[in-house]
Amino acid sequence: MSVSEPQRQQLQRIIEQLSVSLEASQSLGGSDSELADIELTLRQLNEKMAKLSNRKMLPFYEPDYGNDFRKILPRSPLSGYFNPIAPQLKIYSKDKIMYAEGVFGLIHQGPPNCVHGGIISGVYDQVLAYCGIANGTPGFTAELQVSYLKPTPLFKTLRFRCQISKAEDRQIHIIGECHCGEERLSSAEGLFIHYENAANTSLLKGQLP
Repeated sequence: MSVSEPQRQQLQRIIEQLSVSLEASQSLGGSDSELADIELTLRQLNEKMAKLSNRKMLPFYEPDYGNDFRKILPRSPLSGYFNPIAPQLKIYSKDKIMYAEGVFGLIHQGPPNCVHGGIISGVYDQVLAYCGIANGTPGFTAELQVSYLKPTPLFKTLRFRCQISKAEDRQIHIIGECHCGEERLSSAEGLFIHYENAANTSLLKGQLP
């Protein structure tokens, strides 16, 4: 089933509301009756959604993303506009360098008041890959190494900066750093295997090879 622009906008608003609900759930409290009422409401909502699920209105891969890299994988749990757990990052490319900026909330928490290290690693994996796409060398992750230098805080603006460090045949080496203000929190090095004609790759169409 294809999706019209009004439907796409409505779906995105639904995802935004789900994201708000998930964030609120991490600090939820109340009386027995208040919590029971929320449970019933969610149960009824899930029943409604189940009747409309599995229709695949959104594509797995969107080649027409302009300079908004969040559009490439609409349902990515790390960058997609249509996944409620994805952090609200602004992801863009400038002068061959990839940037991702935004704030992480309670649904991304690991240690108290800090972003879970696995979330940070996942964001690096996604943003480093987008850096390869932006520079005409899309590829699949072969290796990823993340160095955590300091705890990554919740509710503060973080900035990831990534660039290609070396390209040899099909091996693309990409490095990145994450800062909060002037403070460097982590760094990453990734090896990606370049593939040709990304738009026609069966994996990006959501199909098995």
